[in-house]
Amino acid sequence: MTWSLEIHHIDLVGSGDSTLIVARDDGVGGGHAAQIRTVLIDGGRLGHATRIDGYLTAAVPEFANGTDDLDVMVVTHYDADHMGGVRGLLARRNTQLYDNVLIFDQGEPVNADEDPYLLYVNAIARPGTARTRVTRNVSSDTTPVHKQRAAQWLFAGPVPGVRTPPVMFGGGVPVPLGGNAAIAPPPALVAPGGAVIAPFTLANWWHPYWLVGREILWTDAAGEPLNSPTPAAPPPTIICIAANRFVRNGAATATYRSGGMLTPPEQTKNEKSLAFEVRFGNFRYYIGGDIEAMQEQSVSAYLNPVDSVAQRVHIVKASHHGANTATTRAFVDRMRPEVVLISCGTRNQFSHPADRTVGILEGYAGATPAPPAPAAPGRAVPSYLTGYQVRGTPLVPPQSRGGPTSRTAGSQIPPMAQGNLRVDVSQVQADRDARGLWAVSLAETIIATAAVTGVVLPAALVPNAIHRLVATGPRAALVTTVITGVLGGLGAAGAAAPAVAAGIAVATLAGGMAAVLPAVYAAATGAGAAAAQAAVAAAAGGLVCDLALAAAAMVPALAQTATQAAATLAGVAGGPAAAAGAAANAAVIAAAPGGGRFTVTFYDRNAMGGAGNRVITHH
Repeated sequence: MTWSLEIHHIDLVGSGDSTLIVARDDGVGGGHAAQIRTVLIDGGRLGHATRIDGYLTAAVPEFANGTDDLDVMVVTHYDADHMGGVRGLLARRNTQLYDNVLIFDQGEPVNADEDPYLLYVNAIARPGTARTRVTRNVSSDTTPVHKQRAAQWLFAGPVPGVRTPPVMFGGGVPVPLGGNAAIAPPPALVAPGGAVIAPFTLANWWHPYWLVGREILWTDAAGEPLNSPTPAAPPPTIICIAANRFVRNGAATATYRSGGMLTPPEQTKNEKSLAFEVRFGNFRYYIGGDIEAMQEQSVSAYLNPVDSVAQRVHIVKASHHGANTATTRAFVDRMRPEVVLISCGTRNQFSHPADRTVGILEGYAGATPAPPAPAAPGRAVPSYLTGYQVRGTPLVPPQSRGGPTSRTAGSQIPPMAQGNLRVDVSQVQADRDARGLWAVSLAETIIATAAVTGVVLPAALVPNAIHRLVATGPRAALVTTVITGVLGGLGAAGAAAPAVAAGIAVATLAGGMAAVLPAVYAAATGAGAAAAQAAVAAAAGGLVCDLALAAAAMVPALAQTATQAAATLAGVAGGPAAAAGAAANAAVIAAAPGGGRFTVTFYDRNAMGGAGNRVITHH
């Protein structure tokens, strides 16, 4: 039995957002037939429903041949460019694809009498369907929900088959948690302290954070955790980590995060967006509707509690289409994504993504400085967009209006059609080291060199070196920060400056590991560092000097070369030095073998399987 994960970012040909997540089990050796679970998060505007419906049937064979229906729909918030298309899909009468779907949303809003929301609710309840709105009884606000609608007072009522929270505010009784043994339910959340929530105001309604901490992919027809299947290998999961301004925290409670009493109405709507973590083995993905920076601050702290590369979130779907209200420098630094995906229609009315967001993803603190811009202090994060944003002179594909490391889906030949972005993760890829190929190669080079030269590594040295590797931008700065960190961690900080100066001087002229390694070693020992300490620093500096220029397939060999050469410089005999190099090579291959950890495919909007599609593999 082998699982796989697909995440489709659908081109909406305009402003909006829609993401399809597909988990598959091939059934081989599992004692059951192949299975599939599917979730659609948001549906763009009302007019996008036809395009989304066409995409779903083209992308999922089971939808096209009628052997499976969509399992779950999510509306992250009630903006027209997220909710409208979902309403349109639910109203379609020429398909059964959406007739048995489970629906998760924010719950009952303050503006429950507004026409868009009422039309959405009515579409869910279309006669002849078996849909369940699991969050029907949730209050999306911390104030009373008893609002008048068409001269009828609106009260929460029971949803058949749906379990209430462990404790229902207003007099409910505790209900035992159950569910799939392979997907353990989270601990029951408790109300935050202070005056934020007064339980009596929510009588007979479920708390605004009711969805936080719940898994939504593996649920039965009532929205309850599935008791089966119980796979030997855990499948992909989708857990809600934020809802209605409540963000999950490490204490299994929800922390209330608000922009303040004077927050404008539109910002309030965005702050209340649902946000989710998709996890498949060691692979992690984040999506959060139009959530704002205030909530993202807590999201990143929860998802990466010790601020390490090992707990990085590999792909971040930029909130609010890349607007400058989210995706801050601090958020990107804490999440440490390898890729940021942005849903933005060509020439959208809001000019997404914002210049500030583009600059941050290129490694700056904010918007890219005006020419001549200095080198970015941080490492750029590749950003992939669904639409070109042309301002003035058209840009040449595949670079978008984003920075130099951005790419846009769609045709590379004018007219520059936007397109769809698809992420694929296999079971093998999901099991690989979460830190990534570069980080693993640096770690194993340091460990192998230290072992063969007799250095005892402090516990924090390797994580610190990896942090510097992932966070640093230009090549010279990368060599500088890694060498400085290694020598400082080994107690030889005084040797760092000369070692760095020697390494940078040689790298600038000759450019390769073969020149950098002996230069760093000689300078470090000349400044008083022990031979073994200098060897570890030289191996690390030489390796990172070449990492920026090497193909992925060459990285294990680079680790081997750096380890062996540094050990030889430190006086280790040829046989043990060669064995140490081979050990580093083998360790890198074991933790980060060929094939990468995920792939991103760029589809032209009009050619799902066209020969011009591009695939980028991330290692």
